[in-house]
Amino acid sequence: MMTVLQVCAFAAPTAGNFIPALLKLENRLKENNVNTIYAFPERAKDKDWCIKIQQYAKVYFLPEANARIKYETYKIFKRIYKENKIDIVHSHFELYDIPSTMMAPKGVKIFWHLHDAIKELYEKADRKHRILYKLQYGFCGKKARMLTVSQKHADFVIDLGFSAKSVHYIPNGIDLDRIEKNGLATSQKDFLMFGWEVYRKGVDILVEAAKEIEVPFKVMLVGHDVCKAYLNEVSAPDSIVYTEPVKNINELYSKSYAFLHISRAEGLSYALLEAIYYGLPIICSDIPENMFAKEFKNVFWMKTGDYHSLKSVILELLNNRNVVKAQDVEYNRSIIEKMYSMDVWVDNILSYYFPN
Repeated sequence: MMTVLQVCAFAAPTAGNFIPALLKLENRLKENNVNTIYAFPERAKDKDWCIKIQQYAKVYFLPEANARIKYETYKIFKRIYKENKIDIVHSHFELYDIPSTMMAPKGVKIFWHLHDAIKELYEKADRKHRILYKLQYGFCGKKARMLTVSQKHADFVIDLGFSAKSVHYIPNGIDLDRIEKNGLATSQKDFLMFGWEVYRKGVDILVEAAKEIEVPFKVMLVGHDVCKAYLNEVSAPDSIVYTEPVKNINELYSKSYAFLHISRAEGLSYALLEAIYYGLPIICSDIPENMFAKEFKNVFWMKTGDYHSLKSVILELLNNRNVVKAQDVEYNRSIIEKMYSMDVWVDNILSYYFPN
């Protein structure tokens, strides 16, 4: 029986779309007599989604701080490979790419899955970590094939030395079953935005735009403590209402008129696809990672990092709350079901695991 090792630098409080996608892949592999085991950061151990996986599958836990260079990380991977005959290693979110690859026995197929905005991470990194990134993609990656959610990120790792012939674009897949299909939004509903990272997600842009919008409006800004502290620090206007994350994302979408996706950098955003599928109009920054959304209707574009541009589009939507048409929502859903469902994602992954 073949075995796939899913190595995931993922420890979010909720499963989101990523974990359901892995589980759907696991089920398809099982149908073909292929076993799946997992490795997550130690911090994931007590998360509800991880506890459920531990009840039936073999799960290993890895260090997170300095994981690329920590001896303990390599020791655990050595044990994983000793205790299991691994045929395929699939490393997600780049943190464990080097140790999972360096310790892999000869003949193991190795995939690195690039989800993050790698250029921004590199530019923010100190000199030591930049050297590590160059080592990772210029040398250690020679044994791996790259699956990436963004052509922009692919181009950057190629610039760092990764072989262009070994890079393959696979868009993310969202869990369509967890998204309720919305009727058209009413005028009483608010704008919605996720502000997990203040600068990358553009929370500062929202604050500046909101200060100049004089007509009544409200934005539900979902984030963590860092976001909340930032809003207090800059005395954000009352029109921005900090909101805690929820387990059922429909609770937020159902209270929303439009979705703000004004990031300075992205992978391929699950949230953007979800909001489009739900039926919300979108205010979207014009970064290259978002350009795939050009094919959808009800997407309104703003210049990245420009709060004047954001203000203008918000006012446009406030003045025209009947902008969304039912046929446009159905058009968008048909594209997502065809190109961005989890079933499509699984089919794409399997085509690389087991090419004809």
